[in-house]
Amino acid sequence: MISIRTKLSLWLTALVIISTAIGIGFFETMLRQAFHDSIIARLQEDLEQVLLATQFQDDTLTIDQTQLSGFYKPVFSGRYYQLNMAGQEVRSRSLWDQKLDIKMLEKGESRVWQTKGPQNHDIQLLSLGLGSNSLDVVATLTVAQDLSIGRKIFTQIYGTKLGVNLAMLLAMITGIFLVLRQSFKPVHQIQQVLSKLREGEITSLEVNNIPPELRPLATTYNELLVYSSKQIERSRNNIGNLSHGLKTPLAVMQQQVEALGLKDPEAAIAMQKQLDLVHKMIERKLASARITGDMLPAAQMQLPKDLQDLCNTLSKVHFSKALQCNISIPETIPRLPLHREDGMELIGNLLDNAHKWASSRVDVTAMTHGEAITLIIEDDGPGVETEELELLTNRGKRMDEATMGHGLGLSIVKDIAEQYEIELTFSHSDLGGLKISLAF
Repeated sequence: MISIRTKLSLWLTALVIISTAIGIGFFETMLRQAFHDSIIARLQEDLEQVLLATQFQDDTLTIDQTQLSGFYKPVFSGRYYQLNMAGQEVRSRSLWDQKLDIKMLEKGESRVWQTKGPQNHDIQLLSLGLGSNSLDVVATLTVAQDLSIGRKIFTQIYGTKLGVNLAMLLAMITGIFLVLRQSFKPVHQIQQVLSKLREGEITSLEVNNIPPELRPLATTYNELLVYSSKQIERSRNNIGNLSHGLKTPLAVMQQQVEALGLKDPEAAIAMQKQLDLVHKMIERKLASARITGDMLPAAQMQLPKDLQDLCNTLSKVHFSKALQCNISIPETIPRLPLHREDGMELIGNLLDNAHKWASSRVDVTAMTHGEAITLIIEDDGPGVETEELELLTNRGKRMDEATMGHGLGLSIVKDIAEQYEIELTFSHSDLGGLKISLAF
């Protein structure tokens, strides 16, 4: 779907282009009309001037050259006149040896038109029919003006105006994109703030730094965060209360099973299995509830600081071994994309398992493949047989009953990994022990 910014840019650009095109067209029409009107007005003045210079001598009409403007004297000057009578023509010197093709008009009749004139230039003509009943004279007086010079000026003016309009159009389009870019900058800032919120760097949106148009959305989002946190916390408390409430009935049932074992051992064993299933189910649901709790907002696990804290803690737990924990994390991986509490339990269980079985060394490394992050934990312990690798995440499964532990650590690891869609794999380490890979 096209973005709002792109849609606004296209619509505003189209609107500006259409408006500019209409303005240019309207300006051209007005300029042409003004040019035409000015030519006609000039011809009317010329016609009146030539009429004043027209005299009647010897039963014919003549034009006194001394009363006319000097524009009519140079050859092809662009200003012409011609007087047509029956069998006689009087032309301006500027026409030289050419004459205008004139249509005779009745007295008082006028005509405005354009045609080709001297040097094959377009000319504008104005004709007026003259006559006198007493003198029995019929004539047509025509004045003309060359349009080439005026059109050249018109082209220069229109070209300048067109260039200015195009420059303004380009400036407005650029301004539209710059204004929209600046206007949508707060949206990108909110996107960055939401990314920080997702990564746990902040706990809510700062409403005062958000534009008024987006402030109600940010306020509603903050309210939703608070509501979600309360709902999740309420769910966790309910599950915790349920688990604690079941402990007493289960303890009573456990005592009854032990008493039943003296009378009916087989029935006691069957009941004990069911009680163990209930215990494991409660632990599983409690772990799942803790995983989904406090997800929004979330503080992500920091690298390598949190890993170092885990190793320091586990080195004190397994002080008798004097293990060396080597952490190699690139600076390009500052955090892991999961809740810090979940990460501490997930990786804490894995590191605890590695410390439990290692002889002298535990290595923790991380690498990136595009956008994916892979965390590897390996030890130099005895390792696990190939056919037993797939059994490591089975709840309660123990590879060695002699080692302390209840067998739930790796299965809880699997639950957390599934919750965050982390790919969890077990393999043989080059150090000789177990290699655990977490692909985020």
